[in-house]
Amino acid sequence: MSAITSVIPREDYRLEVLMENGSSVILNLADRLNTVRFGMLADQEYFQRVITDGTVVRWGNLLEISASEIFQLAQK
Repeated sequence: MSAITSVIPREDYRLEVLMENGSSVILNLADRLNTVRFGMLADQEYFQRVITDGTVVRWGNLLEISASEIFQLAQK
């Protein structure tokens, strides 16, 4: 699995995740905002605070998504 090089929050609760191998994934989280796990991201300011350490994207210590899970969620 390629490492995550950067993550860019986009409009409408989409994340652009750029990978070390040059590929990118657009992850649409809008439909997941009504779930317990992703509900906190409905706060647009909080959604914009996404960061990566190369293996996961995260919002503070409350939510993280691994690279493999990003691909799984993007396919749904």
